[in-house]
Amino acid sequence: MPLAFGATATWAKRAAVFPSKCDDLAKCKPMRIPSPDGKSSVEVHYRKVHYRNAYKVEEKDDYFSQAYLRVKSPLNRTREAALPDGFQDIELLWSPDSKAFFINGGNGGGYWGFWVYVYLIDDPKLKPLDVTNNAQRDMVRSFPPCRAAYLDLKSCKATEANPEYNMSGIDWVPDSSAIVVMAEVPCSGTQGGIMCQVMGYELEVPSGRILKRMSARKFAANWQKSMGWKFQIPEPPEYCTKSSDRTLPACAGHDW
Repeated sequence: MPLAFGATATWAKRAAVFPSKCDDLAKCKPMRIPSPDGKSSVEVHYRKVHYRNAYKVEEKDDYFSQAYLRVKSPLNRTREAALPDGFQDIELLWSPDSKAFFINGGNGGGYWGFWVYVYLIDDPKLKPLDVTNNAQRDMVRSFPPCRAAYLDLKSCKATEANPEYNMSGIDWVPDSSAIVVMAEVPCSGTQGGIMCQVMGYELEVPSGRILKRMSARKFAANWQKSMGWKFQIPEPPEYCTKSSDRTLPACAGHDW
């Protein structure tokens, strides 16, 4: 079984990359991703899935290949783990101590829906763990949607109540206690004056507690070395104030 280090990662530079789904059944090949200590591994396998069963679409009588994980750890333990819903390529990066790994993926469009989950090797059920809830709430505090220009009251209140900002894993901290995450307001006009805003976080595993929060500039200075792309500092956010509420069309309807 080949090692999975051929493709280039989008987010986590050192991650292994593989397709989450393939319409062409021949293009999804099994691969093996060993842990740093060589005692464990993640094998990526694919199973044939009918579109009708997966998506409840009656008109598509066809199949696709869907990835799943087979995790092998010491004492000859082999367990299977499902991937979260998504259709984008998956990035997988082991922790330095070989006790966990995270995966990046997405279930949205080109600008939204990116997620990161952590798997703990000692979890008998190997459930994907979302450690980003605290970061989601902190993003709302850092970039208040109901102060953003070009964003109506109904939309901003919905975001305040249930933020779904992009979350992508970049690396592990050296002692494996936390993952480094880029949190981003999607670069879409639907986000108004806070579109594309970024914060960096070190999130404790498994609690999700924020150990460090970083501005976009500080995040780039600390972690560009681990990113699969050249990070660009976003333009400052555009906010409305009490004085501009009635004078600027972008701020009409703000609830001051």
